[in-house]
Amino acid sequence: MAPKHLRQIPENRQAIAPYNFIELPDRVVEVTEDYLPNSNCYEPKRHTGKIYCTLTTSSPLYIRCGLTTEEFKQETEAKDLPDFFYTNPTAKVQKPVIPGSSLRGMLRTLVEIISFSKIERVSDRQHFFFRAVATTENDDSLAQAYKQHINPQNVKAGYLKKEGDRWFVCPAKSLKGVTFAWVKEEDLSTADFPRLISMDELGYLPQYIPVSFRDINKNKTNRFFAEDVSPPHTHPMNNGMLVTSGNMKQSDDSSKKTTRRNHCIVFQQSPSLKRLEIDPIAIQHYCDALTDFQKLNPFDSNLGVLQDSRPIFYCQPQNGKIVTLFGQSPNFRIPYSPKNDGKAASAVDFIPDGLGKSDKIDLADAIFGFIKDKQPGEKPAKTRSGRVFISDGICDNATSDIWLSKNTITPKILASPKPTTFQHYLVQSSHAKNALKHYASKPEEDTALRGHKLYWHQGSSPAIQHDNPDDVSDTQKTQIQPIKPGVDFQFTIYFENLTDVELGALLWVLDIAKNEKYRLSLGMGKPLGMGAVKIESKLYLSKRNIRYSGLFDGLKWALGEDFEENPDYQRDFENYVQVNIRQTGNFRDIERIQMLLAMLSWQDSPSANKTRYMEIERQQQPLDGDPNEYKTRRVLPTPLEVIEKPGGSRPVRRASTPPPNQEAARITTSPPVKLPQSEQANTFCKGQIVEAKVLEMVTKVIDSKKTKTTIAYEVNGSKLGKTEEIYKKSVPFALGDVVKLRITEVRNDVIKKYERLEQHDRE
Repeated sequence: MAPKHLRQIPENRQAIAPYNFIELPDRVVEVTEDYLPNSNCYEPKRHTGKIYCTLTTSSPLYIRCGLTTEEFKQETEAKDLPDFFYTNPTAKVQKPVIPGSSLRGMLRTLVEIISFSKIERVSDRQHFFFRAVATTENDDSLAQAYKQHINPQNVKAGYLKKEGDRWFVCPAKSLKGVTFAWVKEEDLSTADFPRLISMDELGYLPQYIPVSFRDINKNKTNRFFAEDVSPPHTHPMNNGMLVTSGNMKQSDDSSKKTTRRNHCIVFQQSPSLKRLEIDPIAIQHYCDALTDFQKLNPFDSNLGVLQDSRPIFYCQPQNGKIVTLFGQSPNFRIPYSPKNDGKAASAVDFIPDGLGKSDKIDLADAIFGFIKDKQPGEKPAKTRSGRVFISDGICDNATSDIWLSKNTITPKILASPKPTTFQHYLVQSSHAKNALKHYASKPEEDTALRGHKLYWHQGSSPAIQHDNPDDVSDTQKTQIQPIKPGVDFQFTIYFENLTDVELGALLWVLDIAKNEKYRLSLGMGKPLGMGAVKIESKLYLSKRNIRYSGLFDGLKWALGEDFEENPDYQRDFENYVQVNIRQTGNFRDIERIQMLLAMLSWQDSPSANKTRYMEIERQQQPLDGDPNEYKTRRVLPTPLEVIEKPGGSRPVRRASTPPPNQEAARITTSPPVKLPQSEQANTFCKGQIVEAKVLEMVTKVIDSKKTKTTIAYEVNGSKLGKTEEIYKKSVPFALGDVVKLRITEVRNDVIKKYERLEQHDRE
């Protein structure tokens, strides 16, 4: 079972964000491969048809247009194109289009959540590195973990050497047991080093300057400092390279003085021919995780510090192994490495086994299709096309009055997601700063990814426009032309050969989409509250025998389509999932579903002060009174702690049925186990096991050797009409005891027959 996030966090330790997470399931609801239908025929026990949908915008909506051939040739940047997505260039202003791929992605994500499917579309491209390397706070779990990995005595210096695609470190000369020494900036003469840029100067940038020094001596902190640092060859025996990259200052605000005052001198290269290879995987991870600072001059925009003959700092590998830890300063960033092998962790490492990318087939795969990675011994990789096809959404408004503004808008700047904020993205078992789990913690055992990331709604008129666009660099800002709330789009969902359960999954999402209490999210700007949409839908099922047995139906084509006014396949879907995850009661009372409904809440969405990004330099009422709201590492609570629990029962329109049987759908199910009670309406199906309380016991004497005891049970607060009769002299339980019953017959959500499985001791 995956670790669970804290359910209660003190208010003074709660983080805020425009997003939150739907927690991972404990198990994936699978289907067997032979369940998938043939693609060359319509199966009579499955459903084919279409769902006509009307999407209405509830907050500003924007989906960026693509590049034309000419724009692509001119290397135009997409951010400079404000137009809404269109397919007809001659009518792009009058006829905006929602691409079917966007609608499909939105629906698939929600089906994955409600069907307890895998979370496999997680990139392993980004690898994570410690970022608080210089913190001195003892209550910071990140600083504690960094110190465990980096022993200052083990940090060495050398020079890079490239041979083909391989990188090596040529160690620097050793003096008094060290390969580099520190020097105070105030001890460097401006006359000797006129091009040295001070750390406090506005135009500061890292530098590499040849120097020499007379000697090195240890100070009170056991650091070696260089004496009489002079131009190169002044002290011929002690030449080296002055490295000023240790400052890592990334702000252009000259009013903010750095507290760092020391630079480093890397001694000249050792005459020894010994060299150490750098792990190619470590190099790849380093390059993938370069910060903006590490891409600027004098670093390479793609390789950072990796340049031939460049000074480098590294950890001395043990037993002659290859170098895995390196950087441009002694306090270099090191990778989060849960296995302590120097390999940087990615988000994929924190998906519990069985919940991520695998050869398992879940309901979302079965409905929308899949391509599996080729397994050893397989000839072709496993693939299956989807059975759901979604058209583009066409604007239904005849007038041009569909835009939020006549002019384009410069929205507030949104950076890329920052999963390195581990106190938000990882499951936390404690809110204490010194006990937080991070990417060096053990996956599954200590922590895991929080789950599916969704954004809160922020009403029909969220604040999306930038207050001072002229003060922002052109490389950071963009132009958009959103559609205003209240604009309709028409699209159609076509489907083939879906079971009751699969069709029910789609309709379950569409039920939520038309409910006034909820909204789905689509398009760009979700952190700003953009993209809230409502969807009304109508289901038409195709009768294939009618479709192909005649050409006309009166004066119309014989389409063989029947409108389903009150479809209730949703209940089949709910029952099937509940049996597989071994829970009963109201489907919407399941905590994972409650979290989803909280994130989709429209009428009861959280206040604006709970859905903003925290800031590093906030001036107005910052959390904890400190402008840097990330400093104390507040923990992001669950959606249910941010908002009052939504939920509620959907009215029952017909008798509930168990999931399709093996003959009709061939979906494998797990054996039932103990199921929790619910305070809401019950949903039962054959094969479930429930706990029942002994409510009444009436004993009658039949003869001297036999008695008959009639027992009435109560399940989830409701008395069962069916009683049990025991013809024995004594009964091994009493009033108030709890026993287990297996349901053998259900009609109209009422337990009609059952069998008792075992006896419980008296409490």
